Amino acid sequence: MCGKFVLVSNIGQISEEFNLTGFHESVLPRGDMLPGQKCACVIAAEKKNILLNMRWGFPPRWPTQTAARLLINARAETLSEKPTFKESFQRRRCVIPADGFYEWSKDRKQFCFYLRNQRSFGLAGIYEENKTPVEKETSFVIITTAPNKLIEQVHNRMPVIIPADKQALWLNNARFDKSELDSLFIPYPAEKMEMCPGKYPLQ
Repeated sequence: MCGKFVLVSNIGQISEEFNLTGFHESVLPRGDMLPGQKCACVIAAEKKNILLNMRWGFPPRWPTQTAARLLINARAETLSEKPTFKESFQRRRCVIPADGFYEWSKDRKQFCFYLRNQRSFGLAGIYEENKTPVEKETSFVIITTAPNKLIEQVHNRMPVIIPADKQALWLNNARFDKSELDSLFIPYPAEKMEMCPGKYPLQ
């Protein structure tokens, strides 16, 4: 699973990396991002990439689920089958800017994974609007897949990273081609990534 990621890039860096033409909120959440927090997300609207803040985690939908337990990840392998995620996969895809993400080993040691070129990258996500007693709240989950050779030393899952040249395909919610989208769910190349124990080294 992916239970924590980090964003340290500023709005200028993110605008350049994700080809932004606007952002809806002036406050950019930065630092270590945890479930339940609002995080910066990129969506395509009217053929433009815009940045807005969404809360990380879908609320539980079934009576058997603990009320306090957020759904923070969705497995790529079953994304189109699970009722909780199916419609969002088809119609509401987003990219979550990150500079690194964390996984924990079996002995609970934290490791940070980031790109070798130390640039920010986009995690694959889906989102939806949830009605609360007082407002509508947009929330997202991060999609996970099998690990690459670097990450499998620590954990058996990793978040899906959408390469820059594939982000337009992922963000195009006017078109849904399952085979095209499924082709993006491969582990990001291990040779393009680095790993370190503890926190993100540039934080």
